Amino acid sequence: MGTIFPREEKAEQIFDEILKNPRACERLKNTFFAAVPSAEESEGAGTDIPGTVFAAALFRAYENKDLSAFLMAVCNNSVFDLLRNSFLIPIRFNDKGVENPIFLTDENGDLLNESKKHIYEKKYRMFRKLYEEQDEIPDYRMYMADGFRESHGYTEKGEIETNRIAEYTGILLLFEFPEAVELEINEERTYAIVWEYLIKLQEQLPRALMYYGKRDEQGVEKHTSKLGIFLPFCHFEREMEKTVELANGIGLGCREAIISEMKAQKE
Repeated sequence: MGTIFPREEKAEQIFDEILKNPRACERLKNTFFAAVPSAEESEGAGTDIPGTVFAAALFRAYENKDLSAFLMAVCNNSVFDLLRNSFLIPIRFNDKGVENPIFLTDENGDLLNESKKHIYEKKYRMFRKLYEEQDEIPDYRMYMADGFRESHGYTEKGEIETNRIAEYTGILLLFEFPEAVELEINEERTYAIVWEYLIKLQEQLPRALMYYGKRDEQGVEKHTSKLGIFLPFCHFEREMEKTVELANGIGLGCREAIISEMKAQKE
């Protein structure tokens, strides 16, 4: 796809000269935010970053046709940060080697660190009740966990930094796939099924998180063996029993649809 306007000639030379002048960079930044309605009143809108960082991100985005490079300077989110934080795509399990979700209980429902019991006392009692009353579902686990989302931006030196946002404690429902089912997480149809059920999840339980897929520290996509739904206490604790029931229905429906799809492809 081509660009809207023709590419300017000698753009790199122009950009290099502007970047050498901090006051010119600051003027460029001020001009941009003056054209954005209410940008000055928007928390984290990017108005507080140095003009040199803003200009470098803008020029890098122009040269490389990389929208995320610019968005991180403006709103501390890449394109896919915006999608994840709008609950429009699932979060990868332990993306790039960073533990997320963070398990607080073991498979028996016991806290992994008893010394923290007083911190989670009320929430743990709620979890424990649900854990003991849960239905017997094949290849299914319930945990208490911490989960979070991420945003990306720049430091004052122009280096990319990752920030955790919306850190919550909640209940994690894990739906594992049978070992006999081999899943290709990049397969378009499989991911389309996950997305379809993610939207159903948001329609019934807004702000619940869905985990799916895996990417290692080098950014290489890996096979996934499970699907997760995370229910933060802060959003759902008043009706957590009903919430878990609804989430289980969506998670089991998604798992069954994926398994059916993979079996159909093998035939």
